[in-house]
Amino acid sequence: MTGYSQLLDVATIALSPSAPPARIISGTPECAEHTIVDTGSVEIGVWEVTPGVFRSSKIGIGEVMHFVSGTGHLEHADGSTSPIGPGVVIELAPGWEGIWHVEETTRKVYTIYTAAIEKGA
Repeated sequence: MTGYSQLLDVATIALSPSAPPARIISGTPECAEHTIVDTGSVEIGVWEVTPGVFRSSKIGIGEVMHFVSGTGHLEHADGSTSPIGPGVVIELAPGWEGIWHVEETTRKVYTIYTAAIEKGA
C-alpha cells in the first residue's frame, strides 16, 4: 500500500478511555478518544462523550469538530446555540467558552490547533 499512512473508519474505530470533562454541571459524562496525529501544534483525533452537561473553554487553542454521531447542542457564552449531530461541523475559536449539552453519546473527529500559528511556518 502506498499513498497514505492510515485508513480509519471514524464511526467504528476503537477508542481508549480518557479523562472526563473537568467542569461537569450534570450527569456523569465519560470520554474516550483515539489520537490520529499530534505534531505539537496540531492534534487530530476521534473523541466520544456520553450524555451530560459540562463547561468547556478553549484557552490558547482553537478546535474544528466534525460530528459523526450523537445529539445535543453547544451553548455559547453569548447565549446562542449550535446543534450537535451527524454531519455538523463547528469551529470553536481560541478563547471560546461555553456549555456542552450532550443528549445522546456523541462522536466527533477533531482538529485542535494552537492559537499562535506563525505565518510562513
